[in-house]
Amino acid sequence: MKNNNENENKIPNREEIPLESRWDIQSLYSSLEEWEEDCQRTKKLADELLKYKDSFTEEATSFIKCLQSRDKILDLAHQVYTYAHMRKDEDNNDTQNQSIYNKASSLLVEIEDSLSFIQPGILSLNAKTIGKWIAENEQLKIYQHHLQGIFRKKKHILSPEKEKIIAQAGEMSMIPENTFGLLSNADLKFPSVKNHNGEYIAISQGNFVSLLRNKDRNFRKRVFRKYYQQYFLHRHTFASLLTGKLKKDRFFNKVRKYKNSLSAALFEDNIPIAVYDNLINIAHKNVSLLQKYIQLKKERLGYKNFYMYDMYTALSEKTDRIEYSKAQELILAALQPLGSEYLEIVKKAFKERWIDVYENKGKSSGAYSTGSYKSKPYILLNYQGTMEDVFTLAHELGHSLHSFYTNKEQPFIYSGYPIFLAEIASTTNEALLINYIIKNNAESKKDTLLILNNFLEQFRTTFFRQTMFAEFEKIIHQYEEKGGSLTAEWYSQQYADLIYKYYGNSVVIDKEIHMEWARLPHFYYDFYVYKYSTGFASAIALSRRILQEGKTAVDEYLRFLGKGSSEYPITILKQTGVDMISLNPLTEAMNLFAELLEQLESI
Repeated sequence: MKNNNENENKIPNREEIPLESRWDIQSLYSSLEEWEEDCQRTKKLADELLKYKDSFTEEATSFIKCLQSRDKILDLAHQVYTYAHMRKDEDNNDTQNQSIYNKASSLLVEIEDSLSFIQPGILSLNAKTIGKWIAENEQLKIYQHHLQGIFRKKKHILSPEKEKIIAQAGEMSMIPENTFGLLSNADLKFPSVKNHNGEYIAISQGNFVSLLRNKDRNFRKRVFRKYYQQYFLHRHTFASLLTGKLKKDRFFNKVRKYKNSLSAALFEDNIPIAVYDNLINIAHKNVSLLQKYIQLKKERLGYKNFYMYDMYTALSEKTDRIEYSKAQELILAALQPLGSEYLEIVKKAFKERWIDVYENKGKSSGAYSTGSYKSKPYILLNYQGTMEDVFTLAHELGHSLHSFYTNKEQPFIYSGYPIFLAEIASTTNEALLINYIIKNNAESKKDTLLILNNFLEQFRTTFFRQTMFAEFEKIIHQYEEKGGSLTAEWYSQQYADLIYKYYGNSVVIDKEIHMEWARLPHFYYDFYVYKYSTGFASAIALSRRILQEGKTAVDEYLRFLGKGSSEYPITILKQTGVDMISLNPLTEAMNLFAELLEQLESI
């Protein structure tokens, strides 16, 4: 019999991953020495910027030079941070990686401290003076939207002395998030579980969901319970970290005179709170569709009872591994409606090593797109060869192509497109992939079942599940703001109540799932998750336009990708014909979900 630890070797060390499957981080910095030089250069530039502190508001030329110098410093600082963040996520167990990440995080705080005089200085000016300077200076015109946004925040900007204190406190504010990442990705040690072949499979953050797709139900059950057992054993620590995050948010938002944390989070993008509430209300109104989907899965699988560890089980027995090269081919074929220009950039992503493909020991779980203004838009994956992994690759390519177009079309000041728009490009790619596979690869009812299941899973996980997370986030923030006592037991009960609300009697709610809140990094990102759901609904509308209208819709979509943050997100999205203030995109998404359920039921 194999030892429980034998399978640990099946998760390779970083150096065992082939070079062509690792992202080209060397194109950012070829050595740590080069990175260190940019750290020092960033500090030097920030020190030099201080010469403008008392005079940059006196006349237009100094004002312009100060803003341009600030952008240059932030551009470089973000590049330094991006490299350090990528190095850490390659291997969280590497102490050198942790060290440079901590140094980069501290540098960002230091830079923010150095630049903290700029916003109060801008706000000391008369809006008419700014308007006159903009009218008379071509170089300043690109900053018009940016400056209007600052004046919009005027009542939330403090005096230079107070802004300096807040900037200095920034490093401490990152402790809950950073500690959560280290605890979850580096310190938690998951056991191995024996499969039906007698092999011991090591559970990891990277393979947890793929293991829940295993055909062996008893194996899934053991994986599920042993995985969550680790979170249960550390529940008080996770509760303390999340509570620290909530209290930090309340402190900063109260100091800045926001009504509450939700208002503060939506203010930056000028998103009405009605958009957040509409999403939750639509999910509640259509929760019966979600429960119907689960009931259909239960009947198809022939289960008397359906458990949370059955949730990722495929309805079709077709579970062949999809090699990474095949995933690339599928995606290129599926994205053809977006045109040759878009496809050439996707090919470049594959050829030029934008992507870190496979899991290794210590690598951060999940997937994301990252990069600096001048770098490649990199992608972190933990590719396991499942159909979901193919969709994850398409999803992250959407993010990276969005970054590519934005960085190409916009100056640095508008290169950071708002998160409200960020999930649209990624989900549009997924919708096009679904359409392609259903039309071209579904050669039998079994194939159709597999693809329908995958798309319906997107509705379950991206729309309903993320909306449930958003509702949980709203509940815990409101409770903390009212002075409630936040304990691991309270978090678990609130989370369990939501599980019951969304899944009803269609699922047996295992006690382990009560701890799911502890494993989710989303709750450390300031009301981020609702944007997955609104982005999903927007993408459904956009993908339908692209497929039905062709070039006109594609041209509008590519312009959308290049807009960055040059306007408020609701405005940018309206230019594609999608109005998220209305209920129409949400209703359209739910109508499609109902149609797909009918197709599934008819098979």
